[in-house]
Amino acid sequence: MAMDKPIEKKSMPLWKLGAIGVLVLAVAGALYQLLADASIRTYRVPANQLIVSTVQQGAFEDLIPIRGTIQPLESVFLDAVIGGSVEEVFVEQGDFVVAGQPLVQLSNTQTRLSAAQADAGTTEQLNFLNNITTNFEYQKLATERQIIDTEFRITTLNRQKRRFERLVDGSLISEEEYEAIIDELEYQQQVLSNLKARQEVENEERSRRLVQIEDQIDMLTNNLKISQASFESLLVKAPISGQLTSLDVEIGQSKQTGQRLGQIDVVDQYKIVAQIDEFYVSRVAPDQTATFTLAGQQYQARVDIVYPEITAGTFEVDMIFEGMPPANIRRGQTLQMELTLGNPVESLLLPVGGFIQDTGGNWVFVLDESGNSALRRDIRVGRRNNRFIEVREGLREGERVITSGYNQMQDMERVELLP
Repeated sequence: MAMDKPIEKKSMPLWKLGAIGVLVLAVAGALYQLLADASIRTYRVPANQLIVSTVQQGAFEDLIPIRGTIQPLESVFLDAVIGGSVEEVFVEQGDFVVAGQPLVQLSNTQTRLSAAQADAGTTEQLNFLNNITTNFEYQKLATERQIIDTEFRITTLNRQKRRFERLVDGSLISEEEYEAIIDELEYQQQVLSNLKARQEVENEERSRRLVQIEDQIDMLTNNLKISQASFESLLVKAPISGQLTSLDVEIGQSKQTGQRLGQIDVVDQYKIVAQIDEFYVSRVAPDQTATFTLAGQQYQARVDIVYPEITAGTFEVDMIFEGMPPANIRRGQTLQMELTLGNPVESLLLPVGGFIQDTGGNWVFVLDESGNSALRRDIRVGRRNNRFIEVREGLREGERVITSGYNQMQDMERVELLP
């Protein structure tokens, strides 16, 4: 009887064990990747619906887009200095006028009466002051005449005294007559001293009063001019030469004091008035330049005046043309302009896109090397203009970024680009 042979169990070759191990690791890695991908919030979108831009190194031009409006370089408003009824209109809206040309005649009975009364009262006061001045001159002449008479009398008495001295020695006249001459001479000398003292006081008083009278006359003269000017202001005249671009008056219409009547513009010279967002109020300054294109030709303007008052979130600047302005421009015409806030600086640049409104420039989706997916990445940006945003941190030159809007993927961490 034959005996059974034990069957020996062959061991698996090492190469098979290695292959199995690699396969297990691959499957495990695939499963891990699959599970990891499943945990990442992913947004899938066709590639042709996105805008992809490349980060580049270049000169950043600190520009902001602004909208300017053509306005006359100089405009003057016509207001009713004195209110009244429109009596006559000499021109029409749109006419070209010259400085000093009558435009509108207003009528105001009360103003006419007040001007007439003021003229009469002022004239009366001026005449009174002139009479005082004349009386001062008369008084001066009278005092001078008294001094002259007294000096002449003293001269005569001195001559008599010398004669009487010889006569009294020869007993030809009495001592009493001689002493009478001496007494009168002393009296006249005292009178002369008194007259000269009075003349000095009168001169000082007259000088002081004449200065006061002169000031009063100047004041009354100015008041008279003001009264006459108020009456004459009823005739509205053109303060400058230009075009009467507005005139809101009709015969018989009543106008209040200070009410706007019209406007005159210097039409051969223009400026640009622009409204700029208050965000840039500290960065806009005079002499900065702005460029714009009109009829295929580029022009330049310079900031002349910056008005710091902020209204409805904007402030206003006046700009003047550099070089020849465009031909055939019209008041109120709108210009799309770019204002330069600083000199170009070499920087890392990312084209501007809709993503800025969604992320504020704080993060972006950056494509991987395959270009089939993009991961969310935080960045830090600096200045921006209407074409580029300055990248400070988070991106490298040559990387590709989704720059279209992120409206549907703000909460996502990855974007897959579908064919």
